[in-house]
Amino acid sequence: MTPVRHLPAPGLHNCRDLGGYAAEGGVTRFGVFLRSEAPCGLPPAGIDFLRRWGLGEAIDLRGEAEIAWRPSALEGVLPYRKISLSGGAETFEKQNLPQGPFSWDKVYIKRAREHADWIRAVVTACAEAEGSVLFHCTTGKDRTGIISCCLLGAVGVSREDIAADYCLSMVYLQEMFEGMRTGTLTIRKEPSHFEPYVFETPFTAMAAFYDFFTDEYGGIPAYLRQIGVSDEALTRLRNKFVAPNP
Repeated sequence: MTPVRHLPAPGLHNCRDLGGYAAEGGVTRFGVFLRSEAPCGLPPAGIDFLRRWGLGEAIDLRGEAEIAWRPSALEGVLPYRKISLSGGAETFEKQNLPQGPFSWDKVYIKRAREHADWIRAVVTACAEAEGSVLFHCTTGKDRTGIISCCLLGAVGVSREDIAADYCLSMVYLQEMFEGMRTGTLTIRKEPSHFEPYVFETPFTAMAAFYDFFTDEYGGIPAYLRQIGVSDEALTRLRNKFVAPNP
């Protein structure tokens, strides 16, 4: 298939390839990492599309309750594993965040500090995978955005490109968001009311998250090493993800 950023996979709105970004010493390869919302209820054409695209493995970042409520259509069809972030669907304990107006970067920074084991496990799994990987949460913007930031940042993709990639979710998820607003799509068993910020992916949030790594660790590669991602895994990630400059 022709390399494209936004994949027209039937049944998915927010399926995007992380290829094509300038990285340190080269450019990220297409066909290595996909990010998306949860592939639940995919039609046969959607599964066939991903197979023909060459998908090798799916990593589900959702919690057990989310998966039980909306099972992945890829489980049992393609290699599939769960590396769950505790805490539930795109949620957080708001009262434990710093005081002041809500912003997503506070959530992501809290997760990077308190769930380093989860980030280490997902990044290592992505690095060690033999083939291409689709990783996803529920909407494909928050937990998925954290992992995308770490994968792209690990190979030297710029702050601006990482934040711009994050922003795209707010564009592609409009149909899913409308279903969540109106109740025609229920992403969890319990009735839900969503604050407006749930449907936002502002540039400033991901830029501030990137700055957190720079300010406190000296960059994303240094953070990943500190939390236990091995040099071997980072080298493997670079070799599979970055096409060197000629």
